[in-house]
Amino acid sequence: MDRAAAGQLSLWPSSLHAVRERVPCEQKRGGSVTKLSHITRRPMFPVQTKEALDRLQELIRTHPEWRWQVDKNYRYTDLAQSLLYLLGRQRDDVLGKQVFHFMAPEEAARVSRLLHAKSGWPYSGAISHHLRPDGTTVAVESCAMPMHDDSGQLLGYYGIAHAVAHFDPMESESVYRMKAIYDTAPAALCLIGRDGRYLAANAAYASIYGLSSEALVGRKMEELQPGASDFIRKDLKCLDAGVDVPAHEIVHHSKVYQVSVKPLLNLMGQVTGITTALMDITERKRAEQELAETNRRLEHYAMHDYLTGLANRRHVDNVLVEEVGRALRVRHPLSLLMVDVDFFKRYNDRYGHLLGDECLRTVAAQLKSVLHRHGDLVGRYGGEEFVAILPGTDAVGALKIAESVLAATADLNTPHEESEYGRITLSIGVATLDPLSSSWHMLANARALLYVADQALYAAKLAGRNTVYSHSSEGELFNA
Repeated sequence: MDRAAAGQLSLWPSSLHAVRERVPCEQKRGGSVTKLSHITRRPMFPVQTKEALDRLQELIRTHPEWRWQVDKNYRYTDLAQSLLYLLGRQRDDVLGKQVFHFMAPEEAARVSRLLHAKSGWPYSGAISHHLRPDGTTVAVESCAMPMHDDSGQLLGYYGIAHAVAHFDPMESESVYRMKAIYDTAPAALCLIGRDGRYLAANAAYASIYGLSSEALVGRKMEELQPGASDFIRKDLKCLDAGVDVPAHEIVHHSKVYQVSVKPLLNLMGQVTGITTALMDITERKRAEQELAETNRRLEHYAMHDYLTGLANRRHVDNVLVEEVGRALRVRHPLSLLMVDVDFFKRYNDRYGHLLGDECLRTVAAQLKSVLHRHGDLVGRYGGEEFVAILPGTDAVGALKIAESVLAATADLNTPHEESEYGRITLSIGVATLDPLSSSWHMLANARALLYVADQALYAAKLAGRNTVYSHSSEGELFNA
């Protein structure tokens, strides 16, 4: 947007929290002395320290051809000839009249509201639009310092002004077209002064807060968005240092917005505020969350058995390799249970595959209820076969756990008429890697541990099922 178009939208006065100190800079007027005050605390612009304000005063002093002066009611008391020419006015037509007298009603109300909000503060980069007698409009950028008497009472302002753009109604069409684009843009746009007040906002932005654009102008952003003042301070600090403000996200009334911040500069290159664009990314964030949830489910499915919800064989194998390595590093025991549902093929043939699936889910749930320690892992290894990895568990502990699994399964009392026991039973093989034993090297890898557990399970089946067999440290199989 060009500067003239920007001027249609906002006035950028300096925002300073007044701690005024009178300095020996004097201006004689009608025999009296008016002291011009600096404001040195919390200047609006990053360069507007006391030295920067001195430069502003020097700029005003060294350009008398641009000078103007008003009283505290903003009535002209003096005006340079070049400015009279710029406005197309005679001196007698201007002196004693308020600056708003030469503006369109809407512009006059806007400028009046903003100037009164900054009463008593120096400012620069204030853009306003003035009507000329021939119907054309001129955009003027002003800088000013307040004048105070000895008691600190505001007497008025003195400053300089120069044309930003001088255009007639035909030329101004493009400006108003740009303003219309700003007002109707789908992105939520606003201009914020250094004091955190809205200078302008389009309809899309105002609708976020259920207000009109006009109702926002002049209000503190903090009123509508608690905590905004801190963000504005941090953003201005970055912009003052010439550092871009990274885009960030905010949440307002369950909607997510991506916020982009850019500096608002006057003709002297000073950061007078920030221009902010908000893009509603609620749907995009929802899609991202749905995608993340889909990926999470896929990852879960990749590691878990679809029927029982237990870890699948691939996940069991990976975890077992990790746990064997950890057991050898920390020299802690590691036990493995290989569990098989007895006569499960007969069960499927007798009751059907649906009840067979339900039987497997029931056994899986029972295994999880017994093997619930942190670090234990239960998985379905294939068909009716399950595996339990028990870190930090020695052979004695593993046998006790296996016996608990058999007891819990017996408590279920799930009928199985094709079994000699009349109910669902399990056979369990146990293998333990104990780094402190003399034969630990025989089971020092995942494949060897699985092989030994499978051999113990086979022994349990040969012994009549519904029992537990373990592999001793001496390499022998024995019944628990």
